[in-house]
Amino acid sequence: MLGPSAHIDTFTRDHLPPPEQWPEILLDGFDYPERLNAGVELTDRLVEKGLGDHTALIGNGRRRTYKE
Repeated sequence: MLGPSAHIDTFTRDHLPPPEQWPEILLDGFDYPERLNAGVELTDRLVEKGLGDHTALIGNGRRRTYKE
């Protein structure tokens, strides 16, 4: 189930439980590509859909939009 990763730090991958202890992951109803850039999907796609001015993050006394 695990494909190649670009992450340099492999600590979490190296310390996963054995596959027989993993939960059953059912992705049959989804059409995800083999690799997915979550940052693009969570920000750029929302800007493309016209939601760029909506609040994405709140912190340090300020709000940031998806466009930012």
